[in-house]
Amino acid sequence: MKEIEVKGLVLRTVDVSESDRMLTLYTEEMGLVSAYARGSRSLKSRKMSSTQQFCYASFMLCERSDKYWIGEAMLIESFFGIRDTLPGLALAGYIAEVLSDVGTAEPERDLLRLALNSLYAIANGKAELWKIKAAFEARTASVIGFMPDVLACQACGEGGGEFFFDIMAGAIECRDCHKKREARGELMTEAHESHIVYQLSEGAKTALGYCLYAPIEKIFSFSIGDEDVRLFEKAAEGYLLNHLERGFKTLDFYNEVRE
Repeated sequence: MKEIEVKGLVLRTVDVSESDRMLTLYTEEMGLVSAYARGSRSLKSRKMSSTQQFCYASFMLCERSDKYWIGEAMLIESFFGIRDTLPGLALAGYIAEVLSDVGTAEPERDLLRLALNSLYAIANGKAELWKIKAAFEARTASVIGFMPDVLACQACGEGGGEFFFDIMAGAIECRDCHKKREARGELMTEAHESHIVYQLSEGAKTALGYCLYAPIEKIFSFSIGDEDVRLFEKAAEGYLLNHLERGFKTLDFYNEVRE
């Protein structure tokens, strides 16, 4: 039997008996891993505090026949404050579901760091939930290979003013270039299958660009005007979901309870 020590975030738990759980972990060393935690539901178990959803811990994985069991577990961070509010808990669930969807057996440490920083911000009230969500969505898309160019108009290089964000092309264009395309009969509309377009104010564009390029530990350290928030949120969410080509039940729940 082979033993492997990893550090990982518990994304999902499934009760499989009165005392056992199956865990989905996102680890630094092995990416996405499923592991059986025998006895972890028991109040007497030393594994109980480390094997609950959203916990970040050090795990000793025992491999046998291409399956994993958790031998030992040591809690690093519980992010307990996530449970203080229903919207915060719902957002954490959405983050975990996104990682479960985009994660692979190839480790991506920036994705794990982004998730850990996001959960820490939720648990400790370090940023507004809308900001955490949108920053997480934009940066996740970038990390998994869908890096958009939102610094300047793709046609003329204009960097200021109002813009239109072509989601599937991953590029923006200024109002003047957009009008020229309209005049040529090339208007990008949300109804067009290949052109999903969101309007971006200059403030929303700047915030989106910051989330794509800022150090992960500083990703929530930006300000944005109230009038720009809705455009920023819509663009970040739309960009990730359209490139993943799916929705998330946890996102639907978050949107129900966020108000």
